[in-house]
Amino acid sequence: MKAKTVIVTGAGQGIGAGIAKIYGKNGFHVGVLDIHYETAKETVKEIVDQGGTAMAVECDVALRSDVEQAIDMVTKAYGLPTTLINNAGVGGYFHRIDEVTDEEWDWIINTNLKSVFLFCRNLLPKMKEIGYGRIVNISSIQGLFGSPRSSTYVATKHAIIGYTKTIAAEWGGFNITCNAVCPGYVQTAMGIHDESFKGFSQSVMDITPSKKIATVEEMGELVYYLTSEKAQYMNGSAITFDGGITCYTGVTDFNNF
Repeated sequence: MKAKTVIVTGAGQGIGAGIAKIYGKNGFHVGVLDIHYETAKETVKEIVDQGGTAMAVECDVALRSDVEQAIDMVTKAYGLPTTLINNAGVGGYFHRIDEVTDEEWDWIINTNLKSVFLFCRNLLPKMKEIGYGRIVNISSIQGLFGSPRSSTYVATKHAIIGYTKTIAAEWGGFNITCNAVCPGYVQTAMGIHDESFKGFSQSVMDITPSKKIATVEEMGELVYYLTSEKAQYMNGSAITFDGGITCYTGVTDFNNF
């Protein structure tokens, strides 16, 4: 079978890099997109060293011109991307709503949300034309609840879930599926703050029933499954991937049975 092509945004490090490597391992041509070209090249090297095929593309996902150019480059190299993973995102600063500047709001909204719109608007008609497409948008457990001092980030992650469901409803009839993944804490600098707060990872595990923090490989395997033929009936779902954090109210102590 001819190898399929996937675009993974924000794939220079963290969750995006983990996802990209899983696709490379499974025979996909991988477009590794990141605003930081050098980190994208590092991900590509790891994929190639494992026998995969990948190319690094410098891309500011908030700019239409960059998005169009990136899609064109990947398409010319490998063929139309029939799988799209919208992973790129920023958390922003820990601010109250009244402390958020216009610039900060625009930065987070454009990176986390406008980027999803730009890639989907471009690729959905092309996927429709060939009768096949798979999209996964990376949201967050903060797309399910509120979170003090992270209002803009939370707004984008809620919006991604709604946007995912609308894509699923609007384009599902053309053999295009769109699902969201809502991770909790993952072993990345952004996910556990790179230990900027002393003991943060331990405090996360203390409130996680599974008593662990997810790896990027586990996250990648879940995303890959959602775009595989085994999951072709999954459409419009928001999958929580958090070790049970969101099912634990914190009222009772689950450590003492």
